[in-house]
Amino acid sequence: MTTTRRAALIGAGTAFTLAACGPASPRAAGDVIAAGQPAALLIWAVARDRLAGWPRRPTAQALRVLPARAADLAELGALAGGGQPANLEAVAALKPRLVIDYGDTDAENQALGDRLKTRLGVDWRLIDGTLAKIPEAIREAAVLLEAGQAAAGLADAAARVLDRWRGAPGGPSFYYARGADGLETGFRGSLATEVLEGAGWSNVAGEANDIGRVTREQVVAWDPEALVTLSPVFAAAVRDDPVWRTRRDGRRRRLLLLPEQPFGWIDRPPSLNRLLACAWLADPAGSQATIADLSRRLYGLAPVAPVMPQWIP
Repeated sequence: MTTTRRAALIGAGTAFTLAACGPASPRAAGDVIAAGQPAALLIWAVARDRLAGWPRRPTAQALRVLPARAADLAELGALAGGGQPANLEAVAALKPRLVIDYGDTDAENQALGDRLKTRLGVDWRLIDGTLAKIPEAIREAAVLLEAGQAAAGLADAAARVLDRWRGAPGGPSFYYARGADGLETGFRGSLATEVLEGAGWSNVAGEANDIGRVTREQVVAWDPEALVTLSPVFAAAVRDDPVWRTRRDGRRRRLLLLPEQPFGWIDRPPSLNRLLACAWLADPAGSQATIADLSRRLYGLAPVAPVMPQWIP
């Protein structure tokens, strides 16, 4: 999912309608398909035993910190949004009880779900992926997945984090440097920078919408107070680069490295993982315990000290 998801009917060239999948027993393990990676993280957080597979397999580094079940799940491809398309026949062969999508609820994505529901013969539910509605999304998924009180606790924790995030103290003007070269960014108002902008940080990249490529000269002209990145490669490359690190008035530009494992804190994917950034932005100095608790609830991580954002000198 991006700011405007351009979902495409997967396998559109197949003329026939797939046979309806027979129902599995109630609460069967691995009986729910995630239409895209945002939905996979939602299902994983709410009832990870129900997830049939990953639309996109997590990185090897991510799998090293996730519970063992994460590595056991196959990569199925995506039914909606970006990524490698799923094979509908292979998905149908799994005999899922339900497909969950999590993202934009516009007419295009509603229609996509209706088409694939008909072709797969499986119930398809599209849950609103709006950042501010994460608690409601967790509760809706909990009903669908029969997840009970554990999910209710997560929804309540998410609501508390978002309440604090809305009252965050604000921050510097920033440029969000995506990727190893830092020259892809989320423009002002995009989903990619929503976490930062919603906390009162000012996005200098305001000339377009969504996500796009820019030049280093554009970044210098925008003159942000801070560079924000999820990429350790980019952070290492520009740490001592005078062009990237020197502001117009000669002061040193700040460089913030946010965690990217097991999933990024900003928009990769745009799912429940964004709660971690919200918690930190609301209370940079005092959020470690909250982030540790959220990491355990969202991912099943061991209760150890979490990796925290770093301001790199």
